[in-house]
Amino acid sequence: MPHSHTFSVGFFVDVGSVLETPRSNGASHFLEHVLFKGTRRRRPEEISVAIESIGGDINAYTGKEHTCFYARVLSDDAAQAVDVLADMLTSSTIIGREVDAERAVILDEIAMHVDDPIESVQELVSARLLPTAGLRLPVIGTEDSITALSRDQIVRHWRRNYHPGSIVVAAAGDVDHDRLVEQLSGLGDFGSPAARPRKPLRGGPPEGERILTDRRPFEQVTASYAFRGPGLFDERRFPLGLLSVVLGGGMSSRLFVEVRERRGLAYGIEAGETTYRDGGLWSVDWQSAPDKVEEILTLVRAELLTIAVEGIGEDELERAKGQLRGQTVLSYEGPQSRMSRLGTAELAGDSRTVSELLHQFDLVEPAQIKQAASDLLNSEPVLGLVGPRKPSKRLSRLVG
Repeated sequence: MPHSHTFSVGFFVDVGSVLETPRSNGASHFLEHVLFKGTRRRRPEEISVAIESIGGDINAYTGKEHTCFYARVLSDDAAQAVDVLADMLTSSTIIGREVDAERAVILDEIAMHVDDPIESVQELVSARLLPTAGLRLPVIGTEDSITALSRDQIVRHWRRNYHPGSIVVAAAGDVDHDRLVEQLSGLGDFGSPAARPRKPLRGGPPEGERILTDRRPFEQVTASYAFRGPGLFDERRFPLGLLSVVLGGGMSSRLFVEVRERRGLAYGIEAGETTYRDGGLWSVDWQSAPDKVEEILTLVRAELLTIAVEGIGEDELERAKGQLRGQTVLSYEGPQSRMSRLGTAELAGDSRTVSELLHQFDLVEPAQIKQAASDLLNSEPVLGLVGPRKPSKRLSRLVG
């Protein structure tokens, strides 16, 4: 990006909760934390000082399918950012007392997540709908799994999963590609270069009740009406993505107009997909007073049925395509987001450019939107509810 004065770099590691078991759940996220706790060359505080003293940012996150360590600095300081991140990933000491201190931090983080109804309802529907055992686990782990994880288990997880074949380095902004490659080539071997790729544990999603509840003493109910969705490389993603825009993709969407503007049932409502390599989920999400949930769900199903029976017009489809195109391009304007997309796409083996993906959305026809809505109505959804009271029998009948 020749006009940028910044350099954003990320080390993307092909490990997340998708490779974990209930016993090891949270190991990837725990490891992300402790790799900031010091290396053979730097004390914990020196890691952050090395970046913040030059005005940069350094951070990390763990997802279900990958872990990312990233930094953003002025382009003149690119080499320092790369050196700090590489040092963390290859030369951390992972001292026992640091592990125990960070364990307490993560347990507090788990409590914080439990207090967030939006995250809680996402965990409810993910645990029922996602296709592999690891994807259904919470990224952060559970109180029991984090308490039981030992330093030796975390070190083994690090050595087994952090090796050259599992790491992608992506950079965007004012990047000197040759200089970056030269710096990385000097890292030498680390981890287990010959380690065989690990595969997620298979096993179909569990069956059971269609309404998933987590009773909390909140004023509002947080709801997610969710369906099993296609994976990253499934062609059904394109019409389903546009259906999301039509139904709940902004203030002009059908559900927002009907639920918020005309009836005042909720502050907001949105539809969207969560996609992984092996599958995903599609959902309509809202927060409302407890006595409004049934009416909102009735409206959601009615709009889906209308599209499944009547379809949508060319004009509405073109507006959805324009909205999706503009939002997508705008979201990748900055070096940080460009870097992130480069890293995650390469790690997933997705060689398609943004332009190629947008072209696939442009090819979608109204009949495909109609079919996507019909497919949803003919599948088996679940309704996740986090809030103050149990659902009624009528709500159970409405789920579908």
